[in-house]
Amino acid sequence: MVACSLKIATWLLGDSWHNISIMHNDTMAPITEPELRNGLKAWLFARSGSRGVRMLEEFGIERGAARIDLAVVSSGLEAYELKSDLDTFSRLHNQIHAYNRVFDRLWIVIGSTHVLGALAVVPRWWGILAAYRIAPISLEFRELRAAESNPIQDATSLAQLLWRDEALQLMRLHGLKTGQRATRAQLSQRLAEMLDVGTLRESVAQFLTLRSMATAVRL
Repeated sequence: MVACSLKIATWLLGDSWHNISIMHNDTMAPITEPELRNGLKAWLFARSGSRGVRMLEEFGIERGAARIDLAVVSSGLEAYELKSDLDTFSRLHNQIHAYNRVFDRLWIVIGSTHVLGALAVVPRWWGILAAYRIAPISLEFRELRAAESNPIQDATSLAQLLWRDEALQLMRLHGLKTGQRATRAQLSQRLAEMLDVGTLRESVAQFLTLRSMATAVRL
């Protein structure tokens, strides 16, 4: 079983697999979702050297069709989906496509029991961050694979993150005309048609930062 696991890891991770621990310590208690969430936020806090970066928890996308556990907003949008040792991947299969349409970079953050499962499920450009219990109340996070730029980000899904008044502001900023009675959906579609993904990504991040200033956690 161990030999088979190592072969799978080699195929999915390439030559770097030997630097990675894929083994789970059965003598330790399983990692719960609250532990994983709190540990991730502490890890992100320690890793971040910039001000003005914000964390948005349970962030809804595509008008509520999907929700990511943690979105990190700076000049772009980075997302972290959590799977504790007690979770399954059943819902993730349906949500991956929505996540892929919205975020610049994506990570799956897992308890150590899910390493091989995550390698098999998420796209190869997703990052994989695994949590290992090293003491009864202490976790260690190990980056198994770095996240790469999203190659399939969708302009319409990005534009849908904007509220109607934000979309109108962005239209005016770029000199785009639209009727004052245009719906939020119509504005989103118009922005997606007229602005490139890079411009739209930066603008959406700016609006989300402004929107969240009163409620988001500052790194």
